[in-house]
Amino acid sequence: MNRILPKGIFKRGSTYALRYSVPSELQELVGKKEIVRSLGTADLGEALALRNEKLSEIREGLFATDEPKASTPKTSGFQNQPTVRSTAHRWLSESDGIKNTTRQRYNYILERFAAFTGNAPVTTINRSVALAYMDHLRATPSHRTGEPLSDRSLATHQICLASYWRILEHWGLVDGDMKNPFSSLLRRLAGQKKKADPRKKNLRPVTRDEAEALIAFIKGNNRLKYQHEMIVTVRLLWVTACRLGEIAGLSLSDIDDRGDHIRLNITGAKTEAGNRTVMLVGEADCDLLRATVRRALVTEPSCPENRGILFPRLLRGGYDKTLTHYLGKALEHARKNLDLNADEWDMHSFRRTGVSALINSGVSREARNLAV
Repeated sequence: MNRILPKGIFKRGSTYALRYSVPSELQELVGKKEIVRSLGTADLGEALALRNEKLSEIREGLFATDEPKASTPKTSGFQNQPTVRSTAHRWLSESDGIKNTTRQRYNYILERFAAFTGNAPVTTINRSVALAYMDHLRATPSHRTGEPLSDRSLATHQICLASYWRILEHWGLVDGDMKNPFSSLLRRLAGQKKKADPRKKNLRPVTRDEAEALIAFIKGNNRLKYQHEMIVTVRLLWVTACRLGEIAGLSLSDIDDRGDHIRLNITGAKTEAGNRTVMLVGEADCDLLRATVRRALVTEPSCPENRGILFPRLLRGGYDKTLTHYLGKALEHARKNLDLNADEWDMHSFRRTGVSALINSGVSREARNLAV
């Protein structure tokens, strides 16, 4: 059943956003017919609570007078026409989990883009600016070699700037309905040979030996900060075929213990259609989950937002402060330490294993779609 959302609220990815229609008399001045602002939450109740405050901010920005206000300390130039340089600095200073080498590379790329645009406001960035900057990069030789930039260097610039735009969109600083201007900038021309991609794309399902080896490695490494959370996550991924984010984001209220089985109400799925109920029937798995619930009730959460969730100790990370940021990194580090073809599968391969098991059991496609 489709949920009817209140007027003005819609879901962009897994996060709710607010759409405000600009009055017709202001559309020419503002340059757009509507304003979109992210509410920064995947919970509908919290989004409804934030709606009025966000609406007030938008209206104040539209109908503010030009009269001088009382002298107030200027915290930052962020609230009034944020520029490329200020937003880039904010992104790189607030982002955690990025390697220093990557942070330096991104800082160099964003500084070059800021210099090209004259440190323009981010609202002026569009497809024409992105195409002009890519032409500028192609025409400018490398400072290190004196040769034109390689395809790999151009791709690095494009990836960084596309990620930068997604951050701006998440903050609500740019039009959320505009297509990412930095996407597909390096599209092949007619007759141009396709470049060979050396990366392995066809990852396979996880085997039982690999899953057991991963759990054994985690159990044998007591220095892991999230050892218990990692063990529970791998066990649940194996028996439910859920996504990592769906397991990490489980609330205690989503866990319904029926005695002989436990129902997991998945409410934070990738899409609305993905919200479903998953059954946990194995006795050992149910006992492990019950012990984890009891542990969660007495564990001090790492932040107020973690109260009432299955893994309250997890630190939130990334620009969107997700629960999977550090947990996913810890699981990937453990997986890569295994000498078991770690380049052929990843944590999402547990979901592929579940789908393969349903296919091998003769389950119809419609029933498989409902299950996963």
